[in-house]
Amino acid sequence: MFVIGQFAQLAKVSVRTLRHYDDVGLLRPAAVHPTTGYRSYAAAQLPALNRILVLKDLGFSLAEITRITEAGVSNEELVGMLRLRQAEAERQAEAESRRLARVAARIDILSGAPEMNDTATSVVIKALDPVRVAVTTEVADGFDAEFAPIFGRLYPSLFAGLGAAGIAPAGPSYGLYDDREDGRINVIAGVVIASDADIDTADVSTRDLPGAERAATLVHHGSMERILDSYAVLERWMEVSGEQPVGLSREVYLDCPDDQADWVTELQFVLA
Repeated sequence: MFVIGQFAQLAKVSVRTLRHYDDVGLLRPAAVHPTTGYRSYAAAQLPALNRILVLKDLGFSLAEITRITEAGVSNEELVGMLRLRQAEAERQAEAESRRLARVAARIDILSGAPEMNDTATSVVIKALDPVRVAVTTEVADGFDAEFAPIFGRLYPSLFAGLGAAGIAPAGPSYGLYDDREDGRINVIAGVVIASDADIDTADVSTRDLPGAERAATLVHHGSMERILDSYAVLERWMEVSGEQPVGLSREVYLDCPDDQADWVTELQFVLA
């Protein structure tokens, strides 16, 4: 027989752990002194303790271990439980791998763009809700085009069309881009409308933007003349973190006062 300290040293666990296992009924001592209450353990209990330690290391809670040991589950049942634990561990490993990639991307961005502050380079992954937008479109030769004049023409046409149809905006404005088969792109001005609103004229139509479980987002604060700096940060973040965008970006114009230095725009890339 071993006193509790000796048994703890033999098993390489703490005395506190053995006492806790006794308290929850997981591993009772072989004997308890009637006067002093000192616990003693037998060498034959070491395999049972080792089984508990193995199950704990595999991620089972003490309550689950108690059920396994008391119910005497079969090897087949235990294998099933272990497969569930394996799948959970794989999900956690994938999440941690993605977290490490995001850490690497953050280090890369802050090291490569010291002129930009921490707030301006904060990329956040979040879900996007589906929205219905009224849109109007103009074709541009490519991303080398000057978009400001294009949007300057599109938004007055968009809001005029909505006003004529008696439809009020129900949310922020959007800037969207679609690839074309001829190599050019569609530059799209949009604004959120009610989910049951509909418009279809020569200039303005309705488009439903699908939601997304994961999107990389970055808030650009300031003039659109510097928007490419924010795009560079976001695109570099995706490259270093190994994230793949699905389609082109969305721009959400959250606040557009007269002074463009105070504009707030969220850049969004839906992720695979």
